[in-house]
Amino acid sequence: MKRIIFLAIILCSNQVLASKIYSYLDSNGTRHYTDKPPTYRSKVKIHAQPKYKEKDGSLKIYKYVDVKGTIHLTDKPNNSSYQLIYIGGVTLPAYSTSIGSRGSRAKIHRKYSNYGSLIGDVANRTNLEPALLHAVIQTESAFNPKAVSPKGAVGLMQLMPATARRFGVKDRTNAKQNVYGGAKYLSHLIGLFNNNLRLALAAYNAGENAVKRYGNKIPPYKETRNYVKKVLRLYSAYQDLM
Repeated sequence: MKRIIFLAIILCSNQVLASKIYSYLDSNGTRHYTDKPPTYRSKVKIHAQPKYKEKDGSLKIYKYVDVKGTIHLTDKPNNSSYQLIYIGGVTLPAYSTSIGSRGSRAKIHRKYSNYGSLIGDVANRTNLEPALLHAVIQTESAFNPKAVSPKGAVGLMQLMPATARRFGVKDRTNAKQNVYGGAKYLSHLIGLFNNNLRLALAAYNAGENAVKRYGNKIPPYKETRNYVKKVLRLYSAYQDLM
C-alpha cells in the first residue's frame, strides 16, 4: 500500500477549481481530487498551481459531481460520467465532452502522422496540446502544406497574410513556420478569451474582432459554428489516439 498524501491546491482559472481542492494517491497510483477535506488528519501543503504532470509534461484533470454534490476530480477516470476540464495549463469550459463519447463521430485523417514530430515540437513550445493542433490542421487544410483557400489563406494552418506578418511568418508555404505561426496565434486567442477554447476556435475561423463584436460569443455564422464543432470532435478523437 502506497503512502497516501493529501494536498490542497489552488486552481484559479475555473470556478469549480477556484477553492481548495484536496488530492491523494490511492494504492494503484491514481491521483484523486475532491473539494471535501479528508476525514482523517494528514499534512496539507498549498501550491499556487498543480504540480502533478503526465509523462508528456501535461496535467489532465477530469471532473465528476456525485448525487451528494461532492466534486470528484482525477487524472485517471474510471467511468464515462467524468468530464475533461483541465489540460496542461488550459482550463476547458463547460462544453467538454465526457470521456465516454470522445471521438465517436470524428474520423482522423490518414496523413495525421506526416507532421507528428513537427506538431509535437510546436505544441511544446507554445504550451498547446498536440491533439488540438492536429485537430485544427486537419480542419483547416487536411494536412496539405500547399493548401490555398479562396480568401487567400495558405498552408497547414491556413494563415492569412496579416496574421503571418503579425506572428513572424515570412514564408507561409514553409510547414514549420506555418504551424509555429498558427500555433502562436491560437495560443494568443486562448489567452485573449480567458481560456475559452470555443471562443478561441471561433476567433481563429472568423477573426477575433467578430467574436468581440458579438459580445464574446460565437458569431452566428454557420461556417464558424460548424468549424468549432468539427475541431472539438477531432480534438477529442486525437486525445484518444495520443
